Amino acid sequence: MTPRGGGRIVLTGLALLPACAPTEAERFFFVDVTDASGLGAFRQVNGDSEKPFIVETVGGGVALFDYDGDGDLDAYLSNGGSLGAPIETNPSDALFANDGNGRFDDASRFAGIDERRWTNGVRTVDLDGDGWLDVFLTNYGRNTFYRNRGDRTFEDVTAALSLGDERWSTGASFFDVDRDGDLDLYVGNYVEFDEPWMLEHRPSTEYRGVKVMKGPRGLPAAPDRFYLNGGDGTMRDESEAFGILDEPERFAFQTVAFDADGDGWLDLFVANDSVANSLWFNREGERFENRAQVSGAAFSMGGKPQAGMGVGLGDYDADGQPDLFLTNFADDYFTVYRGLGGGSFLDRTPALGLGKVTTAKLGWGCGFSDFDNDGHLELFAVNAHVYPQVDRFDLGTVYAQKNQLFRFDGKRFIEPEGRAGPGFSLRKASRGAAVGDIDGDGDLDLLIGNIDGAPTLLRNDSPTGESLRVVLAGSLKSRSTIGSRVTIRCGEERQTRWVVGGESFLSSSEEVLHFGLGTSAVIDELIVVWPDGQSDSFAGLEAGQTVKVVRGRDGVPSRLEN
Repeated sequence: MTPRGGGRIVLTGLALLPACAPTEAERFFFVDVTDASGLGAFRQVNGDSEKPFIVETVGGGVALFDYDGDGDLDAYLSNGGSLGAPIETNPSDALFANDGNGRFDDASRFAGIDERRWTNGVRTVDLDGDGWLDVFLTNYGRNTFYRNRGDRTFEDVTAALSLGDERWSTGASFFDVDRDGDLDLYVGNYVEFDEPWMLEHRPSTEYRGVKVMKGPRGLPAAPDRFYLNGGDGTMRDESEAFGILDEPERFAFQTVAFDADGDGWLDLFVANDSVANSLWFNREGERFENRAQVSGAAFSMGGKPQAGMGVGLGDYDADGQPDLFLTNFADDYFTVYRGLGGGSFLDRTPALGLGKVTTAKLGWGCGFSDFDNDGHLELFAVNAHVYPQVDRFDLGTVYAQKNQLFRFDGKRFIEPEGRAGPGFSLRKASRGAAVGDIDGDGDLDLLIGNIDGAPTLLRNDSPTGESLRVVLAGSLKSRSTIGSRVTIRCGEERQTRWVVGGESFLSSSEEVLHFGLGTSAVIDELIVVWPDGQSDSFAGLEAGQTVKVVRGRDGVPSRLEN
């Protein structure tokens, strides 16, 4: 559903009044509507409650996407299992279909989703360009690719695509590396986990003097993989040819594809756990070169590696350059790398006020989003520790943690008064997070995946301004829009968004570019720069609507649809 003229549409299934309304001072106000939505029926299982093994601590991502083409957002929820148990005894992932009234029903069985391999990452993508979003799952165990048939069902085509890597995979990014019009794939891998040996020997380490599970340090890292699309329905492992195997193996988590240096070729950032991050610069579709250290995005300001979990990409200072936001392990701050242009980044975290307020947290899903539609991006992070044992000692931290939201006041990021309402006062063992407008009212909501329990669906009831939502559609020659850049201009103010290959923590958000407009009723100019550098512009758009930009082909100009 598309709001017109700035009006707010609240779908009836979620139109339950919150326990309390926002006060005048509360600029952000999120309400937990998980049970009312029907998503509370799902339970995520992630091994033993004491988490003696690292596999049981990572959890998984979530996705908000329109899998059935009916115009509203559906939800994919990842699940885990039990070590040492047969795969068929593990609980399955679940696909919940939105009924159009804000109620989600479990459609897994009808859709053909029966995934019991212990899912970490959920990546939605239209790989074959047929207009339907497919689902690629990175697992502890064989990865799985579900092709969307377009009739509300999926088929497992993993073997046909040669994507069934048995390594423990985490982040995944689809993007057109060689600019041939089809999507290639980078898969981040984590550790080599010898399950029989680990179950027998049960190795451990210490955290602040407390015995906890071992890893990732002390365990062998698993090498990442790169797959080149053959254009004929097959994917070839070209990791060696593209230089991926030339670098030391790292503990990869989230991957993000974007043009870091502005040369027109899509690059890839990888947040690595406990070691330096990677920033693979694309050398004209023939090879990757890791230039993270030279770029400034490998380490923190102090020159030390962090433990990267999630990654968000946005332009917080409205200078047209992509900035990065990373969540990290406890006892270290979450990092903001300001983009300087030309592939250079600068750690600005302490200057932006995010040092002390994030150090006590352990973060996972994250991102840049304009939740109050004022034209300025906020930051959010979902948090929780990996060691349940910390609750039994006075260590200055806890296992289940509150999530965080920060608004930008032009100089610093600060937590708003009221801490963003009752939805942000919950304490969960959160991991993945996806952003989207689940109720069609023109503002952004949050779906959060939690270990060993139900997810959390936070409805955004904040007092908001106007918005413009932009959907991009490619041409028959190149249907993918990943790598596109969209800029809007209202007077002298500009905002830029990117279509990126992956964000947050192992999750997929709604594939719509969302612009908050404050009180502006008209957008003076909308500029789209496509992945190959071609551009289109449109003028005089009204606020409060979703527009679709359809790229032209063979001399036919691009067009704008409402």
